[in-house]
Amino acid sequence: MTMANKKEGWIGFDDRKFLSDSEYETYRRRLPVRFSARNASKKPEKCEICGLHETKDNPLQAAHKIPFNSGLLKYRLTPDFLDKKENLIWAHRTNCNNMAELNHEQILEEINRVA
Repeated sequence: MTMANKKEGWIGFDDRKFLSDSEYETYRRRLPVRFSARNASKKPEKCEICGLHETKDNPLQAAHKIPFNSGLLKYRLTPDFLDKKENLIWAHRTNCNNMAELNHEQILEEINRVA
């Protein structure tokens, strides 16, 4: 995340993938607020999972391939890493969002693949 994209006072994670012990303990107490949509690619006309248009009752949203909460708590990944464009996909809020999630083996491959 560039300094232009950071809110005033934010320090960031210096492009690290993994949380320090103290950061991890902090997030175990309270998960951070997510701002993933601003990092995703331009919102497409159709869901990247099912290929259908969004509806009023089922809009498209930025979905994490590595789920945000388990990315932090299970894999100790930084919010910056989890909110990278490479980890986001546009999917319907209902059903498709969950289908965007990678399984454990895929998550480990993605962690090793993404710089």
